[in-house]
Amino acid sequence: MTQEHVLDGSLLHHDWDNGHEPVLRIDSGDTVHFDLRMAGHGQVMEDSAIEDVVWDFDTIYNLAGPVYVEGAAPGDTLKVEILSLAPGPWGWTAVIPSLGLLPEDFPDALLKIWNLREGSTTALTETVRVPIVPFIGTLGVALDEPGSFSPFPPHKGGGNMDNRHLVAGSTLWLPIWLDGALFSCGDAHGAQGDGEVCVSAIECDMQATLRLSLEKRTSSTPAFEVPASAQRAPGDYHGTMGIDPDLYEGARKAVRSMISWLVDEHGLTPDDAYFLTSVAGDLHIHEIVDAGVWNVGMTMPLSVFAA
Repeated sequence: MTQEHVLDGSLLHHDWDNGHEPVLRIDSGDTVHFDLRMAGHGQVMEDSAIEDVVWDFDTIYNLAGPVYVEGAAPGDTLKVEILSLAPGPWGWTAVIPSLGLLPEDFPDALLKIWNLREGSTTALTETVRVPIVPFIGTLGVALDEPGSFSPFPPHKGGGNMDNRHLVAGSTLWLPIWLDGALFSCGDAHGAQGDGEVCVSAIECDMQATLRLSLEKRTSSTPAFEVPASAQRAPGDYHGTMGIDPDLYEGARKAVRSMISWLVDEHGLTPDDAYFLTSVAGDLHIHEIVDAGVWNVGMTMPLSVFAA
């Protein structure tokens, strides 16, 4: 018989290390209720100004776990069903010098505090509201390599994938590399666009309920499914394109063009426009096959201007 478990939010770690002792042992098919602490917990407060924040990158990511799944073995696959996600009352987005897609354009530290208590959207400005679409930025299993690894880049066991499509109702599959899988999660987001271009989303606390099950099959990479009922409703959008022989530079061109449009057409400041591209704009690869010149696009839902 499957069981439900509640994991204390204080049982966390800040890196990927297969030497971390499991804080919970479960059977396949069990459900776990996670109390996730936001990235930067204790470093950013709801009343913080940017000059108040002192970043500690060694502890900025708070990962709940690890959770040991009985019977899990290398070569198996962990199925993670995302049953429910409830964001906390507020969140933050920051620009941190030297990080993000456009560090030369935005060299100064910036901070935006979001109120998540107002229903299904949150205000960037008086005329721009961002839909609240919660998901967990980091979901992963421990690696089969000894030592401590940074939580920032994703890895073959998942990790900090920042996949905004992994909303409630979605399912994720992760390849397992160690006995017990040693699953951890964190870096909860109230909203994010594909790309998270300014280096942060709407970072927030979250109550998350996940079902973890074993599948005795091998997967080489993480995979996911999103039912139609869990997807963001389609709507009108504006798009920009960055054409370049380098994908990264193409992305930069597309985002710069979107920022210019937001400033010129909608009167946003460049700082607010950069925030908006990170929390609501989506990067896409429109074309990658032609003679070494790629087309990277960014789209912005026009519904954010409905106010």
